[in-house]
Amino acid sequence: MPLNKTLGMPPFAVVLPGLGEVKSFDELGKKYQDWLATQDVAVQVLLTGLQSAVQGGVLGYMFGSISAVDPSQNGAAKPSNPALDSMVKAGPWGSARNLAALTGVQAAASLAIKKARNGKEDVYSAMGASFLSGVAYSLVSGSPNPIQGAVTTGAAFALFNGLIYQIGQAFKPEFADTEYDRGKYMLKTLGLTKYADNLKKGLLTDNTILLWNDSALAECRIPPGPRLLILHHLDTYRNPSNVLKPALPLPPLPPAPQPMQAPSGTTAR
Repeated sequence: MPLNKTLGMPPFAVVLPGLGEVKSFDELGKKYQDWLATQDVAVQVLLTGLQSAVQGGVLGYMFGSISAVDPSQNGAAKPSNPALDSMVKAGPWGSARNLAALTGVQAAASLAIKKARNGKEDVYSAMGASFLSGVAYSLVSGSPNPIQGAVTTGAAFALFNGLIYQIGQAFKPEFADTEYDRGKYMLKTLGLTKYADNLKKGLLTDNTILLWNDSALAECRIPPGPRLLILHHLDTYRNPSNVLKPALPLPPLPPAPQPMQAPSGTTAR
């Protein structure tokens, strides 16, 4: 009898430590990503790099195995492509090692740079990660001049990836970002326009305006003073009947000192 039926579990269900019950590969991937997001930044970078390194190693081994086949054995001319020649010389395991270092460092560096820049991604992030991956690829591939080869390869990778990133951004379709219009307009009326970009960082869309609280605004790195102004403004829409309350009267002034009176039976001089 199958194990899942013996344990009374649904078909293909597996219980993994830290992830709970998993019924499909899609659910496994989603739960793994959710679990990974709760870990420290160093753990996220390390596991992301290892995951990409394993994938790159498998692809590298496959490409190395295919390229190791000598076409001249079938009467065809030996390829003169330098890149293909290097793959043939490296062999399956060498190609797996090189591609694992390339993809692993690329993924880990991309995530580390993104975390260090508070989620910002641009051409400089892409070029920085590509430079580090090029250095790693050059070092593990056995360049005759390790330092010079690492710098040259890293710079070439960075320039090439930066060019590809800029071309992709140029052809990227632009869509009107209307999910933050009400929030931006509110900040404009309060004189807090410089915090408009903070709304996107926290995904505080217009649909969540009436749910904003102090902790949500604080996570978006909005200072305490502007947070108070925003919340006070929103209170006028959350419960209008209880917002405009009569002001409390000022405390009364202390009584004025009374002049001293002379004791009875004495005459004033």
